[in-house]
Amino acid sequence: MLFEAILIATIILFLVAIYKISTKRRNHLTEKKAEENDEASVVPYEESLPSFPQIKKEIIKEEIYPISRAEEWFHEGVKNQNIGNYDDAISNYSKALEVFNQKEYPPIFAAIKNNIGTIYRRLASTENSKSYLYKAVKVYKEALIVYANLGYKTELAMIQNNLGVVYHQLANMANKEKFFYDAIKSFKEALKVYDIGDHPLEYTSIQNNIGNVYRDMANIVDEKKNLLNAASAYNEALKIFKIMTKLSGRNNLPVECASIQQNLGEVYSRLAKIEKNREDAISMAIESFYNALEIYNINTHPSEYADIQTQIGGMHLFMAGILQENNLKDVSYYIEYMKKRKTTKKSTAVRSTGAQGRKIEETKGHIVDKEEETRKENLSHAINAYKEALKVYTLEEQPMEYAVTQNNLGMSYCVLAGITKEEEDFYNAIEAYNEALKVYTLEEQPMEYAVTCTNLAIAYSLLSELSNREENLANAIESYNEALKVYTLEEQPMEYATTQNNLGMLYWMIAELADRRGNLINAINAYNEALKVYTLKEYPSEYGSINKNLGKMHFTLFEITGDDDELSSAIESYHKSLSIYTLENHPEEYAEIHTNVGNAYRELSNFSDAEENLSNSIDAFQEALKVYTLEEYPSEYATIQNNLGISYRNLAMRTDMFKNFQKAMEAYEEALKVYTLKKYPHEYAMLQNNIGNIYAIMAGLKTKMSFDQELPMLSANM
Repeated sequence: MLFEAILIATIILFLVAIYKISTKRRNHLTEKKAEENDEASVVPYEESLPSFPQIKKEIIKEEIYPISRAEEWFHEGVKNQNIGNYDDAISNYSKALEVFNQKEYPPIFAAIKNNIGTIYRRLASTENSKSYLYKAVKVYKEALIVYANLGYKTELAMIQNNLGVVYHQLANMANKEKFFYDAIKSFKEALKVYDIGDHPLEYTSIQNNIGNVYRDMANIVDEKKNLLNAASAYNEALKIFKIMTKLSGRNNLPVECASIQQNLGEVYSRLAKIEKNREDAISMAIESFYNALEIYNINTHPSEYADIQTQIGGMHLFMAGILQENNLKDVSYYIEYMKKRKTTKKSTAVRSTGAQGRKIEETKGHIVDKEEETRKENLSHAINAYKEALKVYTLEEQPMEYAVTQNNLGMSYCVLAGITKEEEDFYNAIEAYNEALKVYTLEEQPMEYAVTCTNLAIAYSLLSELSNREENLANAIESYNEALKVYTLEEQPMEYATTQNNLGMLYWMIAELADRRGNLINAINAYNEALKVYTLKEYPSEYGSINKNLGKMHFTLFEITGDDDELSSAIESYHKSLSIYTLENHPEEYAEIHTNVGNAYRELSNFSDAEENLSNSIDAFQEALKVYTLEEYPSEYATIQNNLGISYRNLAMRTDMFKNFQKAMEAYEEALKVYTLKKYPHEYAMLQNNIGNIYAIMAGLKTKMSFDQELPMLSANM
């Protein structure tokens, strides 16, 4: 609209100038002819007629021919510009400028320069060429000088606006901060003329342009500051529409208002991701998007409608704490989340006693309930928004948009299912991911294929917690292996490590159900692959966690195969994990690992170096007791004391019998402080039997005893 208006104005200006010039020349010729007739009144008429060469010379002298031709060139230029024949248009305008030069015809000269600048700007966009933009700047500045000298304020503001648009394009192509500031400066110069009172539409357009500049500048410098400036400009641009709303309601708002509202929503969306207090930004983003949808409906503007719906869905996913990029977090995060409330109650049960403890637990439960309800609400909104977008995005017409939206819909359903524990939500997630994979193929979109396969694996993993465990775990493993066709150690080390880590956990889970030995070996191999990236120096947390898991798996594999090498591997992995899980920083993990190390050393004593390994076992149990105290961890305390008694008892059979038997009985007595006859009759009886056997040996009543009756040891949690 603005472009057409400029052309019309230019044509009018041109015709007015032509009219003035023609009139001046016609009057001049009339006066001259009258003078000549007066002077030659006595000369025969035929002698006063000039010859044909004289007439031709006079026409050329008076520039009638060049002006007429220049007018034709100009009109041809306009015509070619409107139909996109830009090379011909520039040629036409250049010929016209041979006549309409800056000195003799400054307004026409400036108008043509403006049109040429607009052509260069269009060529820069279609050919992605900075050279055209530099040419546009040059001709716009030539026009700017002329309008400034003439004092044409409106035309001057128009050129400043056009310059701002070009500088903005240059800034995005060259990624240079200077051009952004040049654009803002030009737009602000234009606003000195285009004020909201006299030029409301131009004012709105330029404020929107300023918002776009600040929005894009935020990509390279001062993100928060420039996004806030962008929001301020967009809100300024919306002022005129707010006035229109008060006067005639929202029904008559133009599409420009919707475009600005969408821009504003996108800026607030970005602010929400960097602000600490993000709630306000999120609310304003969603409000802006819904304001835009009052104009962009699915029938009149389907493309814009769908785009905004996907952005609304993204905002609700973000509010639910889910959407980071386009994939879900580590699978273990969601499995733990599904068990969150159960775990919270279990951990508080040991430490919280009395009315105060119950109150704390009830408060935590209430907070968890409220958080879950908020997340469910946001996930439901996200699902509805993505479904609305899919009314426009079809597999046949917009395959890429269809795939992106299906992937995000799958994420929404998957996380919602983790809260609701509804199988149907998981199946909806799986269906959405499979729809996305109709577009994301391994050959054509390998990265998107891998991301979606990863998300699909998470959905199957979580579904296995509810039904068909072995089948769904197998499907999850298959999906992760598909992702590994893309994620290689060399090209995508982080994704490779994350996927291998998740595979290790899933193989470990499925080992409980089928091919225990084979799947444990697969789990160990996957974890070792992950450790090629997760080193102690660079990723200490992952390094510690994986080595802890490897220790448990090697011990379990020993229980299956009886291979003592697995015990050595378990102990080695546990010791590596202890470089992270220290007594000071991770006391509970420290105690658990030492408990398992103690068990592994005791088992290893049956194969080699009995005294040394039993001593190591005792040392490990003693370390665990630095955390597992009778007051805070009574159950763990009793289990460790029992295991400690077994190790002392076994050591007594090899060295320092009296001393070690004495320590064994002391440990059993400590365990009995928890395992009482009333609460734990079975454990109480076993411990009393072991103590009796030791007394019997020490009294010389038994020379050889079998101590097969043992309490269950604290085992590694799978």
